[in-house]
Amino acid sequence: MIEWRFPSNDYGENKGINDSGVAIFRGTPLKSLAREICQNSLDAAAKERTIVQFNAFKIKSSEIPGRDVLEDTFNRCLSFWSSQKAKTTKEFFTAALECIQKDECNFLRISDFNTTGLTGSRKEINSDWTNLTKSSGASDKKGTAGGSYGIGKYAPFACSYLSTVFYSTYDINDECASQGVSRLVTFTRPDGQNTQGTGYFGGEKNTPIFEEMHLDPDFSRITGQYGTDIYIAGYKFSKGDWQKDIIVSLLDGFLGAFWNNKLEVTVGNVLISKDTLGEVIDLYRDDLTGYTDKYYNVLTSENTVWKKENFLGLGEIKLGLLLGNSDAPTRIAMIRQTGMKIMDKDRLPGHVPYMGIMFINGIEINEKLRLIENPEHTKWEPERSNNLIEARQILKALNDFIREQVENIINSGTGESIDAIGVGTYLPDDAEDSKDQAYKESISERIVNIEVKEIASISASQKIPGEFDSTSKETMHAHMEPGGDNEEWIHDDGEIEKPGGRPGIPAHPVPEGDIKVPKPISVNAEKFVCLCINKDEGKYMLRVSPDRECTDGEIELFLSAETQRYPAPITNAVLIGGGSVSVEENKIKGVSFVKGKDLRLSIEIDYSDYCSMEVELYAASK
Repeated sequence: MIEWRFPSNDYGENKGINDSGVAIFRGTPLKSLAREICQNSLDAAAKERTIVQFNAFKIKSSEIPGRDVLEDTFNRCLSFWSSQKAKTTKEFFTAALECIQKDECNFLRISDFNTTGLTGSRKEINSDWTNLTKSSGASDKKGTAGGSYGIGKYAPFACSYLSTVFYSTYDINDECASQGVSRLVTFTRPDGQNTQGTGYFGGEKNTPIFEEMHLDPDFSRITGQYGTDIYIAGYKFSKGDWQKDIIVSLLDGFLGAFWNNKLEVTVGNVLISKDTLGEVIDLYRDDLTGYTDKYYNVLTSENTVWKKENFLGLGEIKLGLLLGNSDAPTRIAMIRQTGMKIMDKDRLPGHVPYMGIMFINGIEINEKLRLIENPEHTKWEPERSNNLIEARQILKALNDFIREQVENIINSGTGESIDAIGVGTYLPDDAEDSKDQAYKESISERIVNIEVKEIASISASQKIPGEFDSTSKETMHAHMEPGGDNEEWIHDDGEIEKPGGRPGIPAHPVPEGDIKVPKPISVNAEKFVCLCINKDEGKYMLRVSPDRECTDGEIELFLSAETQRYPAPITNAVLIGGGSVSVEENKIKGVSFVKGKDLRLSIEIDYSDYCSMEVELYAASK
């Protein structure tokens, strides 16, 4: 007899609402659903391209298989846990009863094609069918398969008001099977026995029904159309734009699979394939998570540099790098052989913004990485390996490979130019009156000589009012104004003295307290970008945007260290687009500031390694 059966716990442990793998996915149900479903379908691929459909529909609640038993079960669960202080269980079953008692019930059908289907439906253990429907924490996937923990099966239940899912398969052995699974809580059956909490809709001894299940009135498989259908009963997200979260999750997690034509998915009326990928990304651009659109640029740009390698003899890896705009987040998508992204790798080398994609295609390297993935498939954790040293060595070798390729593309030590998206932002805009003019921009090779001048003191009694004569050697009674470069001066009883053998730095004296040398005013930099052009020659391009106007501005550069900063040893500076500037130690002087307008400069520093820089802007006071 085909019906719902909930096995007894034989006076054992009682199962609560949170004692289930379902709880793992309740925080991000749709994102997890899309990711887990498509991963499982790709793992079962029988052809080069796997096809998946997500389709929402309704049926009469009376047509839900075993509907009356389910309703009675929900009431029993509510009664069993009624004395519990926590509201979670009571709220869940109150909502379940409200859902199943309505005239109609929402369903989501997820179907895959060009797969093997769920084989082994007549086995009692260790088959694709039993691992999905009757096992916990069990997975028998090997090689390049994505899942290894067996918890992905719980994701559909997190999207169901009834925590109930129906499975139907037509496998490559021409066998059909179907079964319902309801993951609930312990309750007391009519015979007085307490249950384990999970029930099955099927034959005696909880065996499946050996025929296809037809719940979606508009769907039926044809002969030879192998695959699996998953029906989520009481689908929670049928209202509103239920497609959006699924689509966004698919684009984030399976961009590589779509691009390599391994996956094609239809969500409602939206088709995602290699041919439509760009259009769908544009359509959902405002909703995208992560760096999907930027990774897509890596895949489509002619400027992307690709490098292949037989990694440690374990199979092919393929890395693509694209130098980006100043807002490029410097991330690399790590994508395994199935086409699913594992993580956005950060903490990468280089001070030039870029994006990248790594395809890990080799079978052996995929097998080793699969074994150290966390259950959510979002990172590699070497501590999960039985061979910790080997796992760490593999990850280190991957990092070293990435670092080497990043340095190769950024460093133009051989004099070759870098064709990079974003370098154009450093070039001058065309002037409005330059239609009939042509000019050539060049970077001067002349090294600016830095002349250190001694600033002598003078008595105020010998000065002409309003004039300061720097040729006199007499002492001037003065005090120092804040903001001057006076750190190296000693002030004794109002006199300025220069320490013996130590070069003096210009101060800001105030003779008799009447004449003041203007002190600089700090200017905020609304934007500062530093682009390394040639590490070995110390060549950089700077883009600075001040927040105020000034005709005699000053740019001060520093090299950033972990705990402090040091003056940048500037040897040459050229204002791109015309204009004259001078260099003094770590300062670029004589710069005109225009509020909100970018200044672009080409500089050289006496430092032949990558470095981070900081900037300070000053304007002369009025």
